[in-house]
Amino acid sequence: MPNKVISSTIIKTISVHGKALIVKYATRTETWYRPYLSTTVQSDFASAVEKADIPAGATVAIMTESEHPSQSDSADHFTTVYDDSKGNHIKTKHVYR
Repeated sequence: MPNKVISSTIIKTISVHGKALIVKYATRTETWYRPYLSTTVQSDFASAVEKADIPAGATVAIMTESEHPSQSDSADHFTTVYDDSKGNHIKTKHVYR
């Protein structure tokens, strides 16, 4: 998995289809360190995750990149890593507002 998440901070826990999903943002990956993320961006990301299609088995959603377009996806999106309850990577997806 490129840009592996080393540490993260909890934004909030939400309920998706009756199951808890912990929403976080990455504070450190293998290539960078983010000591702080504005509460506005945290709130925007949490709201986007509440509307997203969550992969089966995911219990954690971690924002690794704040909202941006990319060459492969011109729509603004949050790059999001989904993990299971044991920290195993399930899928990386784009999440939209």
